Amino acid sequence: MIEREEMQEVVRRYKEPICLILGSHSALDKIQAARNFGLRRIVYTTPARAIIYLSNPIVGKENENIEDLPTLTKRDVIVRFDPKDIPKNGDWKEAILVLDNYSDIVKYVDDLINLECIHPTDRAFSTYVGGDEKCSKIEKEFAVPIVGSRKLLKIENRGEVERDYYWFAEQAGIPTPKSYKGKYEITNSGIKFKEFIDEPMLLKAEHAQRQLEREFIWAVDSHDMEEQVEKKLSSGELSIESLKHARLEQIVLGPHANINFFFSPLYAQEDWGESEEAFQKIYGVDKKTARIFLANEFISIDERRETVWDGIRRMPIDIQQKLKEKEREGKFKSTFEVTLHSMLSIRESLIKDALNCANAFLLACLKYEPPGIIGPWCLQTIITWDKVSKYNYKPVLKFDATLGDVPKTAADYGLYDVSEKAKDIEMHIFVTQDVAVRHGGGANVHMGVGAQYSNAKYKRIMSLGDRTALEIRNAIKKKKLEELVT
Repeated sequence: MIEREEMQEVVRRYKEPICLILGSHSALDKIQAARNFGLRRIVYTTPARAIIYLSNPIVGKENENIEDLPTLTKRDVIVRFDPKDIPKNGDWKEAILVLDNYSDIVKYVDDLINLECIHPTDRAFSTYVGGDEKCSKIEKEFAVPIVGSRKLLKIENRGEVERDYYWFAEQAGIPTPKSYKGKYEITNSGIKFKEFIDEPMLLKAEHAQRQLEREFIWAVDSHDMEEQVEKKLSSGELSIESLKHARLEQIVLGPHANINFFFSPLYAQEDWGESEEAFQKIYGVDKKTARIFLANEFISIDERRETVWDGIRRMPIDIQQKLKEKEREGKFKSTFEVTLHSMLSIRESLIKDALNCANAFLLACLKYEPPGIIGPWCLQTIITWDKVSKYNYKPVLKFDATLGDVPKTAADYGLYDVSEKAKDIEMHIFVTQDVAVRHGGGANVHMGVGAQYSNAKYKRIMSLGDRTALEIRNAIKKKKLEELVT
């Protein structure tokens, strides 16, 4: 296992760190952010995807106007096929490194250390370089400092590791969709429920043929689910092995939102003045915890658009029903591959609930897998409307580790339009269905334009990539780069 202390010692020797960025997922946001904050970068990609980065040169100095793109590209960009050919010195700003496979990057650890590389994390990194469900190659072989948490990357592989993000959410005490684990058994032909369940449900499993994609099966009840799983097995879209690691859960109704945050280890050490004093007084936490919460910045929100599902749900309901029947007969196939993202904002009063869930999850990660979350991360939520008793939802003023029997009036939840006589309060409930403890791909919607929440705080364009680059630059200036790496 590569320990944090080893990587911290490596970056203490760095003079001019270079951002090493995997060319996929959210790379363009990271590349433009590195440029915006005067950081050099190496983008490693494959021949099939090199066209993305060759055709989208992000060049120029930090405050330089871009008017003659070819000339600046010729000046600033180099393209290499072996890290040994990338000079540490020189006038280049961006190196495009073309490898046969993303995983080949592990072969060049020594060269990358000599170049003084640091590697921001994202899902493509853990998937293409990780090696297995436990991200073993990253944890044991990729001895290059990572900006983010090396050991938390694997928790996104739900059902495949003991402590996945659902486990951390449970420790945090935040709502998640109800699991039907233990309610069914796996058979040679699919799944068999122990008793009939009359409510809508969703199966999330690894696709049998495309292991980097997930298979989603929606069903109106348990009988419907049994029938659909059997057909998916017959068609080869599911396997018995994928069913063993699948999660079958309730369908929570409400809009989906990817809520992006940035946790700053540097800011968590700063004095926030009366703001941190107010946090301690109002919410009953100590100074260290108050600073942690203040350093967990709300950045942006985005949502997914999937193929072919997005097209289906835009059709009239009668056409959707006919397509569903065709799918049952094997004459039509709906898929859920993430294809596009769009920008969202949130009702302002609900920001408190997003922050409370995020802060609770942040503390759980810090407690059970120190140093916890570092840098960009995302809560993927469904915001539903329901009774608080159904989700054991906690009052706003008691979101820390002291949960227990406390007054549960509407005002305790931050509600001011509900009768105090209400016996069971109904409100917006944030139900966490997924967590990304790294840069989220949907945050690319804010590339070049920033996000309204981070823009407002920093009085400048500030995407999630920009916020990461700012943290790196601040750490270099303060000689605290070791605080960001694992």
